[in-house]
Amino acid sequence: MDLRLPTSLRSALAIPWGPVLSSEAARSRLAHGTVRLATCGDVVTEDALSWGFPPFLAVIDGKTLRGPPRSNPLAATHPWKVRRTVANPPGTLSAPLREAIHEMANGEGGLLWVDGEEDLATIPLILELPEPATVIYGQPGAGVCFVPVDAPAKDRARKILTQMEVIPSHGHQGR
Repeated sequence: MDLRLPTSLRSALAIPWGPVLSSEAARSRLAHGTVRLATCGDVVTEDALSWGFPPFLAVIDGKTLRGPPRSNPLAATHPWKVRRTVANPPGTLSAPLREAIHEMANGEGGLLWVDGEEDLATIPLILELPEPATVIYGQPGAGVCFVPVDAPAKDRARKILTQMEVIPSHGHQGR
């Protein structure tokens, strides 16, 4: 089943899930180490790679701020163990996206390219990654948000999932 974000939850998701740091502070924090890093978004994935901190699992859609497609040279050339593509319409968490994150988070990680929009993928990343891990994503106009994967973050993610609208799946397929 696919899940759609209802309008009533949009303001709750605009609140950062963790501390929001400038690029330089984010780089410094990564330099202090994280057990398992996941990125959600093109810019934070590029930043992590360019800083020398390749994520275990990266979720990108080739766009920034819903703009036109962008090139992602580091993500494209990085030697990921696994590369997958799934469809995920804007404002949703498709079943194939959630399944791919589950398999990759509990497997060898890799690059998950989203045909559509990856914005909500932070939620299943938090749910699927084992503790301790860190998920980072871009907070538009503010910086990089760091989410420690722990029980409170998992509880918040589960609560949001239970409040999302169930919509029929349309036979999305991964490539």
